[in-house]
Amino acid sequence: MRPITTHTILNLENLKEGHIFYRFKDKDAYINNLISFIAVGLVNGDNILIIESMKNLPKIKKEVTQKFSKEQQTSIRMVNNFDYYFSGGDFNTATILKHFEKDLTLIKKVNRSVRTWAHVEWASDNPDAEQLRDYEGIADDFVVRERMISVCAYSCNSLSPILHSALEQVHKYVMTDDDFTISKSYKKP
Repeated sequence: MRPITTHTILNLENLKEGHIFYRFKDKDAYINNLISFIAVGLVNGDNILIIESMKNLPKIKKEVTQKFSKEQQTSIRMVNNFDYYFSGGDFNTATILKHFEKDLTLIKKVNRSVRTWAHVEWASDNPDAEQLRDYEGIADDFVVRERMISVCAYSCNSLSPILHSALEQVHKYVMTDDDFTISKSYKKP
């Protein structure tokens, strides 16, 4: 399959489910893609969970306030990724999944489809590729079972070749700031 080159995530509007590994370089492209992801979700009638870094949340909240109505904003839940990735120690899988389950329970009460976007971070200078693969494998199982769309965003600055390879194995799709392809190394768990 040949890659679909795009400058916004809007070309994903036909994708209704899938687990996406997004490795980003440009912060402005990242924010634009996130806002486009929200816009497509709102058009589709989805509830949207955004798990984002504390440094990006003010800018994203400002964009959301400017671009979407108050009614649309009620379908968007934004949480600090610190609660997910650091509150139980550096990248504690059980803590991350507990927070994820709690947030999904809150937004699924109205029985609509859900899409998620998570900016994944860790404190360690040398993160454990196997632990990350295990966590993302569990997340992939969940995304497939729930038939939802979920973007896992990682800064290219934090990815070693080993981490990059591990992430491509547990995400069906791979995205960059301007590309979207099917992963060549995805291994359905």
